[in-house]
Order: sequence, then C-alpha cells, then structure tokens
Amino acid sequence: MAKILVADDSSFVRVKLVSILQTAGHEVIETVDGTTVLKWAIAEQPEVIMLDLMMSGADGWTTLGDLKMHDATSDIPVIISSSLSSDEDLMKAHKMGAFDFLPKPWTSDDLVKRIRWASLARAANAA
Repeated sequence: MAKILVADDSSFVRVKLVSILQTAGHEVIETVDGTTVLKWAIAEQPEVIMLDLMMSGADGWTTLGDLKMHDATSDIPVIISSSLSSDEDLMKAHKMGAFDFLPKPWTSDDLVKRIRWASLARAANAA
C-alpha cells in the first residue's frame, strides 16, 4: 500500500499508529521529534506524513511549515494528529497546507480511512 512517515514523541501513540498502519498493509517509518521529519521525508519520500503538533525539538507547526516550504516535500499530504483541536488549530493547520486534521483520540478505522484518502490524493496529483 503506502509508505507512511509517523512523527510523534509519545511512544504509546507511535506503537499504536505503527501497529494499525502495518496491519492495514502500509510501510511505516517513525520518528520521535520534529527535527528529523524533514530529513526523513526528503530521503524516504513517503506518500503521507502523520504529524503530531506537540513534540520535542521542532514542534509540529514549525515542521509543517518546513515541509510545505521545501520543494522535495511540499506535495506530500500531511495529516495532523493532535490533542490540540480548537477551531483556531484546525484553521491554522489548513492555512499552513495540512491535508487533514485528525484530533486525538481517533479510531483505527478513521485513521486508516484518512491515510487512504491522503494517499489517493497524492497519487491523483502526481498523475
């Protein structure tokens, strides 16, 4: 299926994300902080990036901005996965170029569905 880059500093959340995504047939790359996301995204060219907003190193907002500003990663759909889910957070994420916003806690079905939508959107844009 798709190659997914998961960025979350919570080991519990990462383990859960990796398990759900691998069970759904996806290849998963994981990182614990925002400072490595851009490096991994450039090197691995994932179909989708799952990004937490509250991480050590560079936070998710900074990381999202970096991803959208870099030529090699600007077209990769980014799904924000965060417990921050105010209307302001949602609007900011979309203004900054996030593909989707998945508030925590999420269900496995919703996660897999949104990954599929983002992956399909990237494939359609590449065609």
